[in-house]
Amino acid sequence: MDSELAYSRPQKAAEQLGDLAEDRHRFINKTILLTGEPELLSLPNGRECFLDSVRLAVKICPNVAVYLPKQSNELREEAEDLAEHITFGKKIEFLDELDDFKQFDAVLSVGAKAHPELPWTTINSNGFVVRVTSGATDVSSECDINNPIGALAAACLGVGEVFKRLISLRPERGEMLNGFSFSLRDYAETASDYGPEIPETLTRDLLVVGAGAIGNGIVHLISRLPFTGKVTVVDREEYGAENLGTCLLIGPEDLKKPKAPYLTATLEGVGIRAEGFMGTFEHFARDLKQYPAIVVNGLDNTDVRQEVQRALWPDIVIDGAIGDFTCQVSSHPWRGDTACLICLFQTPTGPPAEEVQREVTGLSASRLQDPNSLVTEADVEAAPSEKREALRLRLGHPICSVVQQAMAQKISEKQQEDNFEPSVPFVACFSACMVMAETLAHVCGWKSKLEPRFQFDFLRGPAFGLELPQARRPNCICGRRKNIDKLRALHGLSNALS
Repeated sequence: MDSELAYSRPQKAAEQLGDLAEDRHRFINKTILLTGEPELLSLPNGRECFLDSVRLAVKICPNVAVYLPKQSNELREEAEDLAEHITFGKKIEFLDELDDFKQFDAVLSVGAKAHPELPWTTINSNGFVVRVTSGATDVSSECDINNPIGALAAACLGVGEVFKRLISLRPERGEMLNGFSFSLRDYAETASDYGPEIPETLTRDLLVVGAGAIGNGIVHLISRLPFTGKVTVVDREEYGAENLGTCLLIGPEDLKKPKAPYLTATLEGVGIRAEGFMGTFEHFARDLKQYPAIVVNGLDNTDVRQEVQRALWPDIVIDGAIGDFTCQVSSHPWRGDTACLICLFQTPTGPPAEEVQREVTGLSASRLQDPNSLVTEADVEAAPSEKREALRLRLGHPICSVVQQAMAQKISEKQQEDNFEPSVPFVACFSACMVMAETLAHVCGWKSKLEPRFQFDFLRGPAFGLELPQARRPNCICGRRKNIDKLRALHGLSNALS
């Protein structure tokens, strides 16, 4: 297992910050301590929050230690079992005693008390409210409304604060959060609006498209919620080493496993009916017999997002999206005038094919129009200097074969580039939390604020987020309501939502 590749995406995210992150090249060698206060660790929310912190911390740094109070022996055993599966490179160190917290570069505690004299961050959650403090202000210790979505979101904010410390982020890029509380129901700072409690059962079926970083967070939360319907997961890829640093659930033993069946097995392991489809979404949709009413996306591809909308037209699509530190959720109900996925995610216009072929081969436009002719010495001399050596090796070969080979190489290089795209797990999982909060709102009939999306920069924090309303575009296909209603009826979907 290539540990450099495993941490490549978090490292690249840090490197992109440049001089705004003084220790962007050194943070991987720093140390993290995970700990907590016994009163909160004994609560279901505290337990979830701590274990999620373990899952996230090992994704951004190999030097993680755990110190738990003696009252938390059962939680320690759970954490040790979890660590055995997910750690890569270096094992988590479980400490029996600790005299000096100052030996760590960052401390993350599940609790309520602030410790401004130390590099300390405290987190907890209650219902849909998440809390974090990295300053001098304590947070509330009221944490009795169980909610795994809030617990994971709190862990995301906490590990995000740890990441800021490790990279020595400059305040002008993002300040540490102090006594901060945030609601996943209304996307606003709040002290006590915990939202409704989760029902005892959630009976609806779900389709999850995408089993990468966001999809891992979504499936983890589904596994912690009382869903009794069927969950279908679609993804065409296998897990690679580059996914270790971003995907919440996987460990080194899961490399080369198909993503969709792996997440399906995770759900089946907790008694949820699930089915995994390994293949393209296009293939999945072509063979579909029962159309889903609720679709949850964890994608990094605009074309697939549009295909999900175009092929299914479900009652609602809830979509998670991320950049390097940008975190977003959007909700796209069929009813009303909210933008659909095709409206919101526009496909960027690329250069003409001839221009791309000219760029990758070095051949002139006129020569490309004669694909059956052979590469000549004149072609080599006319090519840009950096392309001449490659063309000389292809002297006497048909131009069509030279184009085919060059385009294949370009695609291969692009795929390799994608393996190193900047990403951090706490951003992806917070997006998953917002996605599942919106999914619950739809399933339970709670009102949503999204019209259709909320977006924020994680390093600045969700308090600086924006609600971005957008109506349907006049020229979008979703304007053909009568035709789409007929299609939905053929798919067995009601045109009056329950």
